Amino acid sequence: MNPWPFYLGAIGSSWDGPFLFLAGSIGQEGVKRVKSFVMVSKGEDPFRTTERVLQTFPLPDLKGKNVLIKPNAARLAFPGEGVTTHPSVVAATIKHLKKQGARRIVIGESCIFGVNAQEAFRVTGMKEVSEKSKVELLDLDQGAPMEIAIPGGKVIKKIKVPALLKEFDFIISIPVMKTHMHTQVTLSLKNMKGLLWRREKVRFHQLRYDRKVTEGHKELDIAISEMASVLFPHLAIIDGTVGMEGMGPAYGRRKKMGVIIAGNNALSADAVAARLMGFNPEAIPHLRLSAGKGLGEIRRRSISVEPKDYLKWEIPFALPPSQLSIPYPDVMVYDEGSCSACLSTLLVFLNDYHSRLPDYHLPDGKIHMGIGKNLSRCPKGTLLIGNCTSKMKRKGIFVQGCPPVASHIWETLSAEKGEGDL
Repeated sequence: MNPWPFYLGAIGSSWDGPFLFLAGSIGQEGVKRVKSFVMVSKGEDPFRTTERVLQTFPLPDLKGKNVLIKPNAARLAFPGEGVTTHPSVVAATIKHLKKQGARRIVIGESCIFGVNAQEAFRVTGMKEVSEKSKVELLDLDQGAPMEIAIPGGKVIKKIKVPALLKEFDFIISIPVMKTHMHTQVTLSLKNMKGLLWRREKVRFHQLRYDRKVTEGHKELDIAISEMASVLFPHLAIIDGTVGMEGMGPAYGRRKKMGVIIAGNNALSADAVAARLMGFNPEAIPHLRLSAGKGLGEIRRRSISVEPKDYLKWEIPFALPPSQLSIPYPDVMVYDEGSCSACLSTLLVFLNDYHSRLPDYHLPDGKIHMGIGKNLSRCPKGTLLIGNCTSKMKRKGIFVQGCPPVASHIWETLSAEKGEGDL
């Protein structure tokens, strides 16, 4: 069976697609015709395990093509922490693409707000890989944007992406296998959210629609599935060497898996990864919604997987907590509709500045903090973190930002107390 029964056209010449997958050459109906094929490789060494799966995975003809590799490298985290893609997985992918005759290979990422891209590239190991492999490493936020319409979108009608995406014929999503406090898992489809231009990523967390529109789903899950309808990678390579369980995507526990997953359909690859994590992909909203749009198969019997007994490598991941767990008994958090960026910022701030907050205890002996776009209740004197809480600023000290970085939170609090930058 040939899992790539199509001509791979150039994105630059057919961007009006509107489907990025196959550069608009077959669209969503074509995805339905492509048999989902996924391979799983087990091993201790990230480079060799990736190399082994790619040596046997059937790829289309990439000779002379321009290829973009989209890892998860948007945070300041070292290799092996389970937060970002292991650089050896990217290095092995580059080596294989060169053997396939790819003309241009680029590693591209758009970092989360407040993170310096060049520092992230250094810490995550992507800079070293690009230099040793002699490939470009791009901060995707530095160029101009372009807009893509979302046909039939319920919660997003269009998205902004870097205009340079038009230069690539083939896009590979290489996420790290993690749980996520808002989407249960974050894998190759959600990794494509990192191709949104600058603060467009934040907008996905600020959507609010009537239940008649959402039909009970989170706006974020709907947005990811709608984004996937026009921003779908050609190939998924999921780094499951060391993942993260619990309070992902940044503050969970390392989870050693020792697997690499490759799939010609990103949604099906995510479904296989979810099963290896101990989850039912049909119970993960953004995967189920994407499958409902015809973007790929998530049913086990409809995906061809090698080896067939791949579930022998299943290691259940701990679920993200249903409520934010703060390791400070004197801190009370009011969280209604926050995004992972604000949650991460809050944790970083408490980790760095908790010992300097005694003046912010209320009469009950606790520091009260509020986050989230739906925040509707909190006592007077609450520390309100992020733009989404602005409607409640009469209740306490409002810290502007989307999200504000930890140092800015402290500067704002210090200014309110008239202490300067102490």
